[in-house]
Amino acid sequence: MARLIVLVRCDACGREFDTGIRMATRNFAKATFAANYHACPHCGHRGTYTKEAYLTREDRASNV
Repeated sequence: MARLIVLVRCDACGREFDTGIRMATRNFAKATFAANYHACPHCGHRGTYTKEAYLTREDRASNV
């Protein structure tokens, strides 16, 4: 089963960063993310993000 790396694009500087969230593809599809706070490691902005804001990438390390 594929695992996903969950990223977000900072509202302030526009750079993508890893949220540290890892989950199975089917769990991400079912999950509801209402108001999650993340601090951008690039500019320090602390923002609230909903599910629609998240970007996902396959975690290739978990498939080895």
